[in-house]
Amino acid sequence: MTGKNTEAQDHARTQRPARQPLILAVISLVIGAMAALALVGGVQATAGSRAMDGQPGFPEQLSGANHGDSDSDEAEVKGTLAEPVTAFAGEWIVNVDSNRTVTLVLTATTDVQKFMNHLPSVGDWVEAKGTWTTPDRLDARRVRPDEYEANQVVARLKPGVVAETLAATYNMTVTGVLSSANIFLFYTHDDEDLEIQKLLNDKVNVEWAEVNWISRVPTGSPYRSWRWGGSDDTGYVNQHAFEQVRLEPALAKYDGTGMVVAVLDTGVDLAHTALATSLVAGRDMISDTATPDDIGPGLAWGHGTHVAGIVHRMAPASKILPIRVLDSQGRGNTFVLAYAIEYAVQQGADVINLSLGADCGSQVLSSTIQSAIAQGVVIVAAAGNSNTQVPQCPASMPGVIAVAAVDENKVRAEWSNYGAGWVDIAAPGVGITSTFPGGYASWSGTSMAAPFVSGAAALAKQKKEASNGDVPVDEMLIDRGSDISGLNSEAIGPLLDVAAAVDSLPTEPEPTPTPSPGGHNLFLPAIANP
Repeated sequence: MTGKNTEAQDHARTQRPARQPLILAVISLVIGAMAALALVGGVQATAGSRAMDGQPGFPEQLSGANHGDSDSDEAEVKGTLAEPVTAFAGEWIVNVDSNRTVTLVLTATTDVQKFMNHLPSVGDWVEAKGTWTTPDRLDARRVRPDEYEANQVVARLKPGVVAETLAATYNMTVTGVLSSANIFLFYTHDDEDLEIQKLLNDKVNVEWAEVNWISRVPTGSPYRSWRWGGSDDTGYVNQHAFEQVRLEPALAKYDGTGMVVAVLDTGVDLAHTALATSLVAGRDMISDTATPDDIGPGLAWGHGTHVAGIVHRMAPASKILPIRVLDSQGRGNTFVLAYAIEYAVQQGADVINLSLGADCGSQVLSSTIQSAIAQGVVIVAAAGNSNTQVPQCPASMPGVIAVAAVDENKVRAEWSNYGAGWVDIAAPGVGITSTFPGGYASWSGTSMAAPFVSGAAALAKQKKEASNGDVPVDEMLIDRGSDISGLNSEAIGPLLDVAAAVDSLPTEPEPTPTPSPGGHNLFLPAIANP
């Protein structure tokens, strides 16, 4: 098997990229005393995994509601830095929407200590709190890296510890729970780190504790290029990308019947003509509703709809379970993501597509992913778009199928991540046409490559169950992929070959020379056994 181990000791695949020193300082206090992470079972999503009655639920926390400040006139802004900055005092331009920027005004009194004298770069996410002077100008009281949710801690409690009692000790509130895993989300109304640090270091009552890390669409994601609206699906149905992965021969045998693919993303256009009949009832984890619609505007609006369309084209008879875990800016957090994974498992998902990124140190995410895999769910994740070989998560987590992106020539996209030991397979990801709210659009990214593999996984799992096969789905996909190492100097794995994956035989090898009686070599094609 060429896929990743599911053993926790595979340290190289779970290293996370360097973060700001202060964040490392806080988290390292926990890591040093952390107990070994146990695998946990599925959660009762409709009853056990929920916001506590009478308390603000975690979907509200995700949506960016301003809970931390007593001054009701103070505003909160989150977005990506649009222009280079050279000092902590001055004006920072931040993209907060696809067509809107906000100017942050920083002075000598602005609290920027979380940056530890390290100026952010263009594209880095930041969070600011302050007061408006004009509709697009904010006098910032505090600016910090937008790495984790303010005032929140996720903790797995030791047996017998009562969450509400522990919360009262630290002047916190329990706002969410994964009951089967004994994992809780705690919230403090104090805009300070003191109580959070105390809970993070409570070795008596907790197995482990961590901040609620931010999750989002892959860093550096190449955003969509607009094409057309309406009902013309020609460019969607007939495109070279599906020929590259040899989809049509596979569909002659398997179409995904009986399979459920969960798409954890920005939601899906529930009324889209190409998707509506393939959708099953999902959940909006952000608004805490039963309508996971792809709501705009925002930099990531339409991302989930686009991903779902690729899954549908790959496995047209499968059902798509839409779960909204990212807002229209492409931002979420790891507690909500973990909750959604547990929910997807409980709803019968066979495959889970994660075209997003999250912190590699998140134990709540690692725990739920390992639990899902242990229950037979295939998890596929985008490798990321930063042109780096540094392992990214959740793609590099043990057991997850990590997907890189190639162009129409089977060459790695210049922005696609790569790396031996953690990237498993490649799929088309450049200029992919798929569904978009109200029509169709072209988009590039490993986010687009991942659903090619998720759809293929649905076909492979259908074949596996129909034939009572014992070959794991990830092996069917990875071991039977097409070798493209001669076209790529970086390690991105084989190219997805769906026809080979669902065939009873591996991909046909190249002809081998066979000596003839006269001493000459004859090239005979490999003969398949019946």
